Amino acid sequence: MMNNIKKLTILLFALGVLSACETEVAEHEEQVKSVNIETEQVETEVFESYLRLVGTVITNSDVQVAAEVSGRITEVRKNEGEVVRKGETVVKVDDRKLQQEFNRLRATTEQSRENYERLQRLYEEENIGSEIDYLNAKYGYEQNRAALESIKVDLENTSISAPFPGSVESIFTEAGEMVSPGTPVFRLINRDDKRVLIGVPARYSGAVDLGDNTEVWFDFDPDTKYQLPVTFVGSAIDPRNRTFEVEIKLPVDISQIKVDMIANVRLRTERIEEAIVVSEQYIFQKEGNDVVYVLNQNEQGEPIASQKIVSLGSAYGNAVVVEDGLNAGDELITLGASYLQDGSRVFKAESDQSEMASNKENGSE
Repeated sequence: MMNNIKKLTILLFALGVLSACETEVAEHEEQVKSVNIETEQVETEVFESYLRLVGTVITNSDVQVAAEVSGRITEVRKNEGEVVRKGETVVKVDDRKLQQEFNRLRATTEQSRENYERLQRLYEEENIGSEIDYLNAKYGYEQNRAALESIKVDLENTSISAPFPGSVESIFTEAGEMVSPGTPVFRLINRDDKRVLIGVPARYSGAVDLGDNTEVWFDFDPDTKYQLPVTFVGSAIDPRNRTFEVEIKLPVDISQIKVDMIANVRLRTERIEEAIVVSEQYIFQKEGNDVVYVLNQNEQGEPIASQKIVSLGSAYGNAVVVEDGLNAGDELITLGASYLQDGSRVFKAESDQSEMASNKENGSE
């Protein structure tokens, strides 16, 4: 009798232990099946993509001013780096011989004018002389007058002046040197007419228009970024590098920018007003398809992950446009998504639980 009681007691204890083990296994299996997740509601937003390029500062008003007459330099009136007004003399050429020639031609022209007018009066009013003498006098006067005007131009050109306002970048001559027509005398740059020139790949030819906003900055001051519009779009493709020219005019007040300086440019290449944008880390490859997971319910009303096949469009950085398969209002599963399969049981974690899930996904302890 005592032995039977002992056997019964041992049997009941064993059944209790077995029941407790089965409960622990069931709870463990339930925990394995349910994944802690976090979601975000899908909404439409503006999507923009950009192209990072390197350009060069140029100016259309960068010229080497040359002499137009022969002669000896008598005076250099400006130094390198000085600012000059339009028409202000920078270099002076000796004009003494031209001045003497001007005086001679002026006298000759005056004499020929008086002779022409006298013969004209005699021929037309008194019918004296021949028409050919009158015409020869007329043509002689006109030739002398043209020569006089030419000398006037040469005299003016002995003062080599600035064709536009700017700064004297270089002086190529000095007092006492001889120059002839075409000899470079100084280089002039207009500081108020600087542009950034960039070459944009041909595949973006339909993406860049006049007025498009750009972001420009320079290596000497990378924290200062200028929001500037596109002011010129080229109409031809350079066959050597398959790019087209785009220019961005720089503000006048950026005086520290120099010609030929390197500029960094961020150019917008696409803008979609109402796009569904998803981070690429929440997009997975399953059986050759791009998929995401959204929060759903099974027949018992329990939260599960539903796998959705999506069609992807443009991308910039880690943002990808979803063209099909995901709708505004869907709850996209973000943290914990890498552990999911279609139909996985999920538990929408609070912020502290989500942080733990995120750390686990990133390999943190």
